[in-house]
Order: sequence, then C-alpha cells, then structure tokens
Amino acid sequence: MDFDAALGAGAGLAATVVMTALMVIAPMMKVRMDMPMMLGTMMMDPGAAAKAVGYVVHFMMGIVFGVIYAALVSAFDIETSVAGWAAIIGVVHGFAAGVMMSMMGSLHPRMRAATPSGAHVEAPGVFGVRYGAMTPIAIIALHAVFGAVWGAVYAA
Repeated sequence: MDFDAALGAGAGLAATVVMTALMVIAPMMKVRMDMPMMLGTMMMDPGAAAKAVGYVVHFMMGIVFGVIYAALVSAFDIETSVAGWAAIIGVVHGFAAGVMMSMMGSLHPRMRAATPSGAHVEAPGVFGVRYGAMTPIAIIALHAVFGAVWGAVYAA
C-alpha cells in the first residue's frame, strides 16, 4: 500500500477518538489509569488544565503514530487485511508502551517527588500494574483496537 501521511494522520486521529472513548469507560473494568492526566501532569500540577493539556498531547501522539503506522504498512507492502495487520502492529505498540511505562517513574517530574504544591502522581510500574490487575491487558487491547480502527480507516 502506498504511503499517505495525511491519510495516516487522519486514521490516527479517528483511532485515537475510539481508543480515548474506551479509556473513559476503563474504570468500569477496574482500570484506573488516566493517560491524559498522566501526560498533562508532566507539565503542570494535577487539575482540569493538566487533563486538558494531556488530551491535546494524547491526540497529537495518536496522529503521529497514525503516520508511523502508515509508514510501516507501506514499508511491509501490506495490501490486504490492513486492519488485521494494523491490529498486530497495535499489539506490538502496546507491548512497547507497557514496557515504557516502567520508565515513567524516573521521567515524570511529579512521579519522582511531590512538587512544592504537594502534587504527586503514582508511578504506574511495568505495564501499569500499580494501576490495577486489568491495566496490562487494557494497554495491549487498547493499542490493538487503535491499530484495527486505524487500519479500517486507512484502507477505506
């Protein structure tokens, strides 16, 4: 399939909308990870502004990953079953994200220590295990959904 950055970005945005909707209902499944808040509090203390900034960052990342997925689909010359292959890419992406979460404690300024205002964010640990037993499964599943939605939109 030919590389199309704009289509990849649009598909990434669509996939991020679906992924985010699922993240909003995740607490019903005993997953208490709040990725927008985690991202936003990298720049400011917890609160509504941090959550809003986190959503912007989250959607920007979805767009960037959409372009990366487009590059991968093009590089591997995937022409059929794009949604299925993209879901597999999403699972790999989810595993990478889960491993990267173990580094959040050392990279995130409000996870290392409380700020002067006393704000502190709990470090997730590898695959977010500190956020609940279902979190590792949710991370993999949400990224697989991102890939499947991305692939369906990109191939349409």
